[in-house]
Amino acid sequence: MFKEKIPAIGRIVSLLVLIVAIVVIVTAFIRARRHAPPAGFEKGPPVLTGKVTSIIEGYKYVKTENGRETLRLLAAKDTAYEDGRHELEKVDLTAFGQGQGGIERGKSLRVVADRGSYLRDQSRVTFTGHVKVTSSDGLEVTTETLTYEQQSETASTEAPVQFRHGEISGSSLGATLRAKDHNLTLTKNPHVVSANSDLNKLDPNKPDPNKKNGQPVEIRGDRANYAENGGMVWFESNVNITQGERLARADVVTGFINPQTKKIEHVELRGNSFLKSQEKGKASEASSRDMDFYFDETQKMKSASAYGGARARSLEPDAPREITAERFDLYYKPNEKSSDIQAIVTQGRTVMKLEAVESSTNKNDWSERVIEADAVRVNFREDGKNMLNAEATGNAVMTVTPKRVTPDAENKRLRAPRFTAEFFETGNAIKTFIAEPNAVAEFDPMQPDGKGAESRDKDSKPVKRLKKTLSGRKLSANFNQQTQDVADLTVEGDAKFTDSERTATAARGVYTASNRVVAMRGKPQLWDSSARANADEIDANIETGESELRGHVRTTYFSRESTGGSAPFKNKKGPVTVASDRALVKHNEGAARYIGAARAWQDDDFVRAENIELDKGERVMTAWGAAQSAFYDFEREVEKGRKQIVPIFTTSDRIVYTDANRTAHYEGSVKIRQGTDRIDAATADAVMDEERKLVSLTASKEVVITQPTRRATGDRVVYTAATDTAILTGNLAMVEDREHEAGTKSPKLTLHLRDARIEANDDNNVESGAKRRVKTTHRIQN
Repeated sequence: MFKEKIPAIGRIVSLLVLIVAIVVIVTAFIRARRHAPPAGFEKGPPVLTGKVTSIIEGYKYVKTENGRETLRLLAAKDTAYEDGRHELEKVDLTAFGQGQGGIERGKSLRVVADRGSYLRDQSRVTFTGHVKVTSSDGLEVTTETLTYEQQSETASTEAPVQFRHGEISGSSLGATLRAKDHNLTLTKNPHVVSANSDLNKLDPNKPDPNKKNGQPVEIRGDRANYAENGGMVWFESNVNITQGERLARADVVTGFINPQTKKIEHVELRGNSFLKSQEKGKASEASSRDMDFYFDETQKMKSASAYGGARARSLEPDAPREITAERFDLYYKPNEKSSDIQAIVTQGRTVMKLEAVESSTNKNDWSERVIEADAVRVNFREDGKNMLNAEATGNAVMTVTPKRVTPDAENKRLRAPRFTAEFFETGNAIKTFIAEPNAVAEFDPMQPDGKGAESRDKDSKPVKRLKKTLSGRKLSANFNQQTQDVADLTVEGDAKFTDSERTATAARGVYTASNRVVAMRGKPQLWDSSARANADEIDANIETGESELRGHVRTTYFSRESTGGSAPFKNKKGPVTVASDRALVKHNEGAARYIGAARAWQDDDFVRAENIELDKGERVMTAWGAAQSAFYDFEREVEKGRKQIVPIFTTSDRIVYTDANRTAHYEGSVKIRQGTDRIDAATADAVMDEERKLVSLTASKEVVITQPTRRATGDRVVYTAATDTAILTGNLAMVEDREHEAGTKSPKLTLHLRDARIEANDDNNVESGAKRRVKTTHRIQN
């Protein structure tokens, strides 16, 4: 997420170690003043005036050990006073390393100053005026005053201090060195600059323009400390570290140094920690309460941690991402110049946001992706810029939100205890997604009112769009690389789809974004509050609110009432079953069409046709294509005082039952049969009472009534169940008695089916008041 920010902080260690050696020189200076000058020591004649006990011009002192020079002290003048004080002018002190103490063998350290003084009673040495400390390996420290307290072994100054050592330079207002514990404090406003070793010595902030990566590292703070024994260096209060376009800041920055290699191993940022880089190809920023950085032996980042409200964000337009967590750990792979991030591991509730690539021509068509979990691990490709894969564990959620809000747009939330995601090679675009166990995909409309959407109810009004879910033991998804929306989604094992009251289950479910269909496979079932359906295959369209069922379709409505009264069966509390080869259910309209060998039944009563449609909203059932019906529970008086259940069977091209008037309309080659009686006609209408018992039956056009021994024809017949009579009209209506070879013709014939009587009359003549009235009564002999 962010790159190596402060590797050069470790370079200040060499400066701080060498400053410790100052105490060796000062101690040697004190000891030199306690000894009488050795034989052959050159000095000027003493001059005694006032409190002055001696004056030595051209003072020189050399100390040797084992024939090697260890200390050389020169002064233009040494003035001694009665109180034990010594004042030196033009002091020049050089110490040579013997491998014991702070200066290494073969190296030397030199201190020059305008003046030097030694207070014997106070055991204090002070250098003043153009104080300059230099070492044989390039150390240079300048200040106006430097005081050493022998008893506390503390060297300090309140004056401004400037220092330089190789690539390191800087300044401070005051400094204190405690020799006993090798602790150095830069008292106020420390400023440390780390640059290339070949920088212009007069200006450490000007790198060689011909050398790449020559930007200096600058460290500023209110105070700085170095503890050699603990191998620690830290800056306190308002600490800022910059290198070109990279910035780090915190309340306190602490570095831990390897005592053998003198290289930084670990850096801590504490309090309001912040990192930012505008480096090309690696632009990023991070913030948290605290941060830790760990470096390898080449001072390149190998790992980092941020904790306490940690947040990191990539600023790269072609790889935008943001991550927040209570803590995250980052792992790096060093390269020739710096380090590339290889993995991020988070702890605590984590939110990782992946946004649209700015350079994309279809940016507004992209979907924002947000990953949430109790812990997340992200692995990166070799370039340290593009993600390879991500693993989220603990209440894991991925939310996909389209940038473009359309009437059909939906937020998609993919939930599971754990999931993994693979990414395309560039752009941090998700390629595949796998979640398990007990994974859930939620489809939440961004415009719930449904305005502008395709789905409509029976009144053609927009349907309110509700959240839908698809769940199962395992969920896998493929993403569209261009839009980063879900292209398809598969759940396996106990698959379940819910859409408001509608629920479908199967062994497997597949959602396809291109047609907005959820395909349920493996013994699928579909149900709502009114019915349950089975089929070989069930497809649910989440956009139109329709379901298509194929293969051995069987739907059971829980009662006739649950069909909205559209089924013409008598038992309002009994279930109604419909079977067919295929079915199309329009849930929002309350309509279902059954196609191919369709059959609807309750108990023994049934309607059968090539196609059957139930419309709960209109309370209508329509059957067409070789339509048939059978109603068994019809009583008929076969003899006086004795009734018998005689079923009625019908066939026609089409049957339409309308519950509003409880009428079944038959049309096209209508054939009605009850017992041995049969009626053929072009159309017929059966009217029922509230208990769905036949009240009357009217057949029209080319009516033919057939009984075992007679045949009647006419234009229209009306059968009344209460009187068991049929009135046949026509021009002329006719009854043929084949048994007695007799026939009757009349505009109107009334057939009394109970006693086999026929009445023939002409209502037209009666109504016109004609004198001649025709009435024929014929009794058929049995």
